[in-house]
Amino acid sequence: MIRTLIFGAIAGYVGKKLYDEGKLDAFRDDLVKRFNELKQPAPADAAPAAPPAATPVH
Repeated sequence: MIRTLIFGAIAGYVGKKLYDEGKLDAFRDDLVKRFNELKQPAPADAAPAAPPAATPVH
């Protein structure tokens, strides 16, 4: 458990340094761009067709 705490502290320290130096901006911008591409609706002709309605068997 102590190793996990030490690793977390080191990762947090290094991450903060990278953030303060602005080295994570390109990574963030790439993530935002990909997220926005996924949010856009797909074209209507590329949408999968709905399955036919099932009729109950009596």
